[in-house]
Amino acid sequence: MKNKGMGKGALICIIGTAVVALLVVIAISWAVAIYNTEVRLANRYDAQFNEVETSLDTMRKTIMNQFKVTREFADKFIQSVAMQTEGRKGGALFKSSAEAANKLGMDSAMYMKMANSIEGQLAKFKRSQDVLTDVWREHKTHCEVFPNSIFVGDRVKEKPEMISSKATKAAIETKELDDDLLGGDKKKE
Repeated sequence: MKNKGMGKGALICIIGTAVVALLVVIAISWAVAIYNTEVRLANRYDAQFNEVETSLDTMRKTIMNQFKVTREFADKFIQSVAMQTEGRKGGALFKSSAEAANKLGMDSAMYMKMANSIEGQLAKFKRSQDVLTDVWREHKTHCEVFPNSIFVGDRVKEKPEMISSKATKAAIETKELDDDLLGGDKKKE
């Protein structure tokens, strides 16, 4: 007597269909996860520009509000402290904080007080730019690795421009470092 139930062929067809459906669900879930990760990284990248802008603005406002100076003076002061901070790494650009204070027309005690207020802000500003670069690199890598590149390869964000001195930009562009950039002796010709 023949079994009136489902035949082997029908059972294999149902199992095969279930396996294919499961693979399709896994593939769609995987593609959605890749896309969602790209969206999170892209949004973080875009938001980091605000962090850079805010930290730069905070430096100026710290000086202006804490010491009741003009915007122009705050900008000159920030530039002076930034130059002196760079000088510590590669050779003094100013012989002392007294020289820097003198160039700004203020006493050295006030200069030091203002410098201490702003150095933390300079570090925060530098860090915000470093984070922006890191987020961009992470986003770019996510978009370019295989198989992600199939789904989001065309969504790579533009490389961010860093805010730095004209001398640094020129050195990067020309691939030459001015001998006097870090306060070294000028060559006699």
